[in-house]
Amino acid sequence: MPLLRIVCPTDRTSVVVELLLDLASATEVTVIEGASRSYGGDVVVADVPRSAIDEVVLLLRETGGGQVHHVAIQPSERLFPEDELDAGDDAVIWAQVVQDVHEEGRLSWINLLLIVMASGIAAIGIIQDQLLLIVGAMALSPDYFPIVDLCLSLVRRAWRRAGEGLLTLVACFGAAVVGAWLLVEGLSTVGVITPDAVVPRSLTLFISNPDGLSVVVALLAGVAGALALTLPDARGLVGVFVSITTIPAAANIGVAIASRDPDEALGAALMLLVNVTALIVAGTVTLGVRSRIGDVPANLRKMRPHNH
Repeated sequence: MPLLRIVCPTDRTSVVVELLLDLASATEVTVIEGASRSYGGDVVVADVPRSAIDEVVLLLRETGGGQVHHVAIQPSERLFPEDELDAGDDAVIWAQVVQDVHEEGRLSWINLLLIVMASGIAAIGIIQDQLLLIVGAMALSPDYFPIVDLCLSLVRRAWRRAGEGLLTLVACFGAAVVGAWLLVEGLSTVGVITPDAVVPRSLTLFISNPDGLSVVVALLAGVAGALALTLPDARGLVGVFVSITTIPAAANIGVAIASRDPDEALGAALMLLVNVTALIVAGTVTLGVRSRIGDVPANLRKMRPHNH
């Protein structure tokens, strides 16, 4: 059962406590009067069932009149006594999902740098015909969160955020292509590799030749990535799987440009476009269905990430 920590003015504390007890069936509700040095209010801490947290957060926003200063969720595992209410409670905390995905998926210099490095490693893997390097690049690439951020924005009908997410994807994959191209050009210039070494090899057969199976893999990856949003411990692993369909193709575009092979570049670009489209479609549909099953509040669209 997660631990919910709320900071509010002293004159709102009773309202917050009543909300936690009556609506959320919270347990171990604790009030620390005047504990906040930042906001000058009380701190309310409570164990809240996962299935109730989204509704509590929304009501705090709607009824708090902007006076609730701070709301945070942190994991909590009760060792004694055992909590029967929490048994089998695997509800998704969508407020947390929206916040985490937006934070990880936003455009930032560190994400761009990571995807450029991942693309460079994948480019070397393509040149040397080394699958291990390509797998390592997929593990490093951070393109998973921008994709699912776009999917989640579409489900929430947050059109402005969806537009920003689409621009983030364009920037990330554009940086990946340029990074791989400049790396190969630089290595050729200093003589580390020869022009013959840049010729794409057998590994590019699945990178630059989209077919029906490529679409199936991308669709499966999109479904898995969307479901992984509800399982925090699985996000990293599925992120690698999602990157199978993206970072090798982006890197291969750069390699093909450096090797002056327009057909290869066009095939890799088509592969990237098809795969990203399939990921977005599958992820959006999956999240849309998931948002209508059981534990998801109908007003999911009201859950918006905090601005930083």
